[in-house]
Amino acid sequence: MTPASDAPPPLAPVAPRDRLLQLDVLRGLALLGVLLVNLDVFSGAMWARDAHLPITLGWGGGVGEALVRVLLEGKAAALLAMLFGAGLAIQLEGAGRTGRAYLPFALRRVGALALFGLAHSLLLWNVDILLDYALISLLVLPFLRWRPSRILWSIPILLAVSLAIALPFLPLLKRLEQGPLDFYRQGLQHYGAGTWLEALNYRTWEFVHVLGPQRLTSRMPALLPFFILGVYFWKKGFLSHPEAHRRTLRVLFVTCIFLGLLANLLPQAALHTAVAGLPQPFRALIKLTAFFARPALTVGYLAGILLLLQGGARRRTFSIFAPLGRMALTQYLLQSLVCTLVFNGYGLGLYGKTTVGAGLLGGLAFFALQVWSSRLWLARFPMGPAEWAWRRLSYGARPAAALAHPNLSTREPA
Repeated sequence: MTPASDAPPPLAPVAPRDRLLQLDVLRGLALLGVLLVNLDVFSGAMWARDAHLPITLGWGGGVGEALVRVLLEGKAAALLAMLFGAGLAIQLEGAGRTGRAYLPFALRRVGALALFGLAHSLLLWNVDILLDYALISLLVLPFLRWRPSRILWSIPILLAVSLAIALPFLPLLKRLEQGPLDFYRQGLQHYGAGTWLEALNYRTWEFVHVLGPQRLTSRMPALLPFFILGVYFWKKGFLSHPEAHRRTLRVLFVTCIFLGLLANLLPQAALHTAVAGLPQPFRALIKLTAFFARPALTVGYLAGILLLLQGGARRRTFSIFAPLGRMALTQYLLQSLVCTLVFNGYGLGLYGKTTVGAGLLGGLAFFALQVWSSRLWLARFPMGPAEWAWRRLSYGARPAAALAHPNLSTREPA
């Protein structure tokens, strides 16, 4: 029998002093984008706009709305997806160093995240990303051991798998989806004026009949490639040692920001008109380039922030977002709690009543409070409460005890 002293050391979360600052800063800044984008849904403005109803923009609301739509919509969640994918690769490396099996731990961790996502969807807000990340993680796990030169080839494979999963739900989604005007009216009734139980009933119906099919048919294919990109960026060392890849990061930043901004600023109708007179192969090439350039803005953001963090003064400035990144799960859930209390009928009932400008200013103020409160909390505790629960479920031991052994760390970033 193998002596207990020869048993491989247990997997453990990373000690605070061993964390990679750039990963925490990226995660904290991504939460700002998630909040500003989600405010459009929390407040009901998205449904009102889609239904072509008049919206009170307020001071700066028009500019703010355009900036959020062009610069952040779809990009903040994708940036978090990249970091989550990188986290999977980091944990796999940590398991290899300790000699422990990675798959059982990964499945526990993903299962725990799915439980958080399910509870978040039903009890607070069903436009949840945690369940998406858990589902995508299951698809990505078989490819984590692939070499960097091969890992990007898993993207078309995974997209084909996600398409096969989505196909049975497309008719259901088309049949069950209502018009934006109906959604706005029901939101006013159940969220804006209803009790918590009324909101829960409607939220559950949406979760099953609308957001469930949407999650499988659109959100999964949109986010899945960014998981693989995160794995690739980690394996290539861009995230762990960005100082050694400055030239590549500069090229990525310039290229992706230029193409991404151009593709996001140019309306689709204008693009189709502009290329109408070109031969078919050129039209197809330009449209395909624009299609892939829109999400490329996310990669540009990541490369730009990694470059900014290499300067001493800039690194110190941006480090204020690192505590928020360390508490990303707690603060993400807190965003939903606070916003539902502000906009739903069982709270302040401001659904459909606030101007776009006021909502964005309130979001920026709340984000500043999140940055401050994260720093205050971590001055007394090693991690956020949701992180503690997630790690307890994942590791099967008290996370605080594991922090006393940084040499056994998995360099796990989340």
